[in-house]
Amino acid sequence: MKTRTISLTAIFALSAAAMVMPAPMTADAQTQNQTSKFQITESFTFPNECTNEVMDVADTTTVTCHDQQRADGTFSEKCEIRQDVTATGETTGINWHGTATFKDEFVASDPCNFSFSNRGTVHLISQGSAVNTIITFDDFVRKDNCVLTANQHLVSFDCRGAGKP
Repeated sequence: MKTRTISLTAIFALSAAAMVMPAPMTADAQTQNQTSKFQITESFTFPNECTNEVMDVADTTTVTCHDQQRADGTFSEKCEIRQDVTATGETTGINWHGTATFKDEFVASDPCNFSFSNRGTVHLISQGSAVNTIITFDDFVRKDNCVLTANQHLVSFDCRGAGKP
């Protein structure tokens, strides 16, 4: 398995989570919960280490989040991201279809103290003997007293099938 560091995914997810973080509540407030769900479609290019090419990717993504603002002022958001994915290799012309599932968690006591984690797997299955691709994402960011103390963004490729280069 090859591992590559990629920060764009986590930075985007962290920025999105930070934008929805409400201002801290007073200490005497009750815990508040909120659930949201939305769907987006997107297209982008992404490198495929199994075939050493760039893929044109399109997906429909459903994001379901549960937010909790606690009486002590801490904020927690847990999201599940499910994707229906299609991809085409720009060089090989291999077509893949698959699904992806991600679990995100954002916890903050204030803008200077938070953690964000994102774990997910994308299964891209090709027809015939062409290589199948399983991509795993593992991101973790932590800020303590306005100092970035952890910043890890890993992507791993697992190449399977007779068409493996």
